[in-house]
Amino acid sequence: MMPELFYSLKAYLKSLELFIRYHLYKYLLLLFLLLLFFAFPVVIFDFFVTKITALIPYASVQEYALTGVSIAAGISGFFLLLVLSPVFSLVSEETGKRLTGVEYRFSPAQLVKDVARGIKITLRNLFYQYLLVGLVSIVLYFLPEMKMIQLAGSVLIFIVTAYFYGFSILDYAMENLRMTYDESVDFVRSHPGYALGLGSIYYAMIGVNDWKLFSDALGHLSVYWSAFAEALVAFFGVIAASYIMYTYKIKST
Repeated sequence: MMPELFYSLKAYLKSLELFIRYHLYKYLLLLFLLLLFFAFPVVIFDFFVTKITALIPYASVQEYALTGVSIAAGISGFFLLLVLSPVFSLVSEETGKRLTGVEYRFSPAQLVKDVARGIKITLRNLFYQYLLVGLVSIVLYFLPEMKMIQLAGSVLIFIVTAYFYGFSILDYAMENLRMTYDESVDFVRSHPGYALGLGSIYYAMIGVNDWKLFSDALGHLSVYWSAFAEALVAFFGVIAASYIMYTYKIKST
């Protein structure tokens, strides 16, 4: 697994080169516009909720608002992968076409199928991630609060979450190769290092965006900054996934 993990990390660097070589700028612009369409209402909503709750002299209202924000932040990574799936499907297809030289005629019906498949995979991964993380959290609750145990639990949660994030990112490349749903699941189970490597970078960016430094410096715009930074990492992750699947296909033939 470790060679695959390190190879997927290097593929992120390769994605920058492919982005420039294949002139994928229009897809990044499309990503920005689509993200703006979804993120702008969130910024406005966050602004008004903060102002309104500040006028209500009841702590419980503020606590409920903070709880809602925490839950939303917890699923933000998968939410972005769902919302931006049309862009990721397009950029994966374009990258795969440039790498292999095989060109498929654009079909709106096929794009809808690809987006539906991406949503299905992402929802599956969301379910299993929260199931496994929930089980780990329950086990940790009943164990003694020792630093080594808590550290091991945190590492395990990171691995589980990164794996399922990476699975969702990698699947855009697998669907471009016309792999079926079951074939994609079997491939990732056989090559978990690829998913873990891709997902760890994406998950790390989500963790960085949770730093209080950004929210203090950017205020309400930190909501949009977080979404754009995470989407940007996922965007290059999809390009990296296409490169991984391309090189894997060459090695296996």
